Amino acid sequence: MKIGYARASTNEQDLTAQRNALLTLGVEEKQILVDHRLTGTNRVRPGPREAIAVCRPEIRSW
Repeated sequence: MKIGYARASTNEQDLTAQRNALLTLGVEEKQILVDHRLTGTNRVRPGPREAIAVCRPEIRSW
């Protein structure tokens, strides 16, 4: 299983390029997790945690 992650710092940013790159790598659309309005300095990001939880269900309690 391949899991992808895309992030946009603002709602105005377009994730198309990130999504297309992940799709090209074989990640299914439903397996692409996205975070919106999170800057590079914000370390609290749900997307990566969700990706890890999909791969390792025993750590979902993070």
